[in-house]
Amino acid sequence: MGICGDLGIDQELVLLESWYETGRRSRMTTKHGVYYSAKPPLALIDKAAMSIVCPNGLRLKATRHSLKSHEKHIILYSSDGIFAYPTQAPADLGCVWIFNHQYTLEPISTLKTRITYKQFGISKEIDVSTHHLSKQRKRLRGLLF
Repeated sequence: MGICGDLGIDQELVLLESWYETGRRSRMTTKHGVYYSAKPPLALIDKAAMSIVCPNGLRLKATRHSLKSHEKHIILYSSDGIFAYPTQAPADLGCVWIFNHQYTLEPISTLKTRITYKQFGISKEIDVSTHHLSKQRKRLRGLLF
């Protein structure tokens, strides 16, 4: 685990979440380990120039302003083939961005789910229902295919 100031969003990223520690604003779980960034998740998304897809088909550049919109379902994509969705509203402190890798979902309780990436040996408990994550994954797959 290390601080990597220039680490950005790429195909290696699995999970992106807010982190609250001195000098660390984001926790980036990649295929190869966990890294921290001094930039918050939305700044990393801005830097990656990802676009946002809203339910009405509107496509916008993913800036802090547009991510604070009150759209219920958001999916980000980039021309590099990177797709992601948030577990909660992006402005919420507990929001985790899940990137397009194969994973399984295991319900822990009605409002808690374990997401497991077997191929990378990564597992994380997220404070969202399995039903919500399944619906978001279905929307993401609908966009991919």
